[in-house]
Amino acid sequence: MTAPTPSRRLLSVPAADTGTGDTDPQVHVGRGSAATVVVGVSGELDLATGPSVEARVLAAVDTAPGGRVVLDLNAVGFLGLRGVAMLRAAADRARATGASLVVVLDPAAPAARALRLVRGPGLTVVAVDEPVADAS
Repeated sequence: MTAPTPSRRLLSVPAADTGTGDTDPQVHVGRGSAATVVVGVSGELDLATGPSVEARVLAAVDTAPGGRVVLDLNAVGFLGLRGVAMLRAAADRARATGASLVVVLDPAAPAARALRLVRGPGLTVVAVDEPVADAS
C-alpha cells in the first residue's frame, strides 16, 4: 500500500503551545483564522496519556466559543478507548460553548481505523490526504 499523494493544503502549521508551561509534546495548538483553533495531536492516546491530552484539547476548545476547532489526529499512532472518550468530551464541550469540532483524518490513519470500530462518537470527520500539521 502506498501513502496518499498530498494534493491540497488546509490550514497553517499549528505552533507548539509553550505558553502554558506544559512540556507535553503531544498537543500543539495554533490559529487557522480569527474564529478557528487548530489542534494537532500526535503519539498514543491511551489510559496513560489520555488525561493530559484531554485537558489540553478541552482548553483549546474553550478558546473558540462560537467558532470552530479543527482537531488533526493524523499523527496519532494509537487511539484507545480513553482517546475516544476524549473525543466525545471535546465534542460535548464544543457544543456547550457553541463551537463546532471537526476531526481531520486520512482514511488510512490508525485513528481513523479505530473510529470506524466505535459506534457514533458524534464527531464530524473530514478525510484528507495530508495532515493539517504538515500543511504550509
